[in-house]
Amino acid sequence: MDLRQLRYFVAVAESGSISMAAGRLHVAQSAVSRQMRRLEDEIGGDLFKRSVSGVTLTDSGQMLLERARFILREVESAAGDVSSFSREVHGTVRMAAPASVGRAVYAPTALQFCRRYPRVKLELREIPTDEVLQRLSAGLLDLGIVSDSGVYDHLTVTPLMREHTVLFCPQGSLLANCGRVVAADLERLPIIISAGLRRIFVRRFGELHHVIQIDGVGTALQLALAGIGYAVMPRSTASTADSVNGLVPIPIDGFSIDRSLAVATSRPASLATRVFRSVIEEQVERCIEAGLFTAITPSR
Repeated sequence: MDLRQLRYFVAVAESGSISMAAGRLHVAQSAVSRQMRRLEDEIGGDLFKRSVSGVTLTDSGQMLLERARFILREVESAAGDVSSFSREVHGTVRMAAPASVGRAVYAPTALQFCRRYPRVKLELREIPTDEVLQRLSAGLLDLGIVSDSGVYDHLTVTPLMREHTVLFCPQGSLLANCGRVVAADLERLPIIISAGLRRIFVRRFGELHHVIQIDGVGTALQLALAGIGYAVMPRSTASTADSVNGLVPIPIDGFSIDRSLAVATSRPASLATRVFRSVIEEQVERCIEAGLFTAITPSR
């Protein structure tokens, strides 16, 4: 449960409508609906009675509304008390993420954050998950986004979003006319893929054979454009890479990557890190609304 969920919940409860709450909050209706589902999953029960005319609170919802209003009032009061010191947040935040995520979130996040907190230094890297985990364990990072992560004693891992994958094919090739391909079909194709994506694929579907393994996005796309093979990439690459002209992204059914936000449990996060994490999560939410990523829906 976080403050954004509580703000959305109060807005829905007071307006009696998810669409009206979305307008009041200036966010997409789907974002409000998703956060309310997550909140109900965390609470373990329904907070609203839904009907065609809107929503009303259940007994559990009414109880949470009282608590939520109190919490938000306290937060607003605390924010007012320290607002004059907001520009005094200082220090260094070190973060790493896979390249596709970094390209989508780093620039807008850093732009917003640096304007608000000019005394904080950011050190941002685009590296594979294995290296992110190593650097987190060694205390060289404050935050990291990792792929299909497991359970780690020394890390707290929070699901963030899901990336679907595509197969980049040269225009005019046979596959370019396909609406989509199935993940298992990749075993029979000449594939260009990063080490991290290959490891995830092999774990789920079995070994790839005719393959070029390379971690550079630009070089992989150049090889695909030259007809050497088909490049497997996260879908967001189609929107953020500079060299996709002449290539057609074909969705790969059944092959997606869950991304999580990881922090080390061995030391408390600094104020600068906590603030930067919040801005990162907000930017990921915007990317989900734009269709670049997909939300991970908790199972009930």
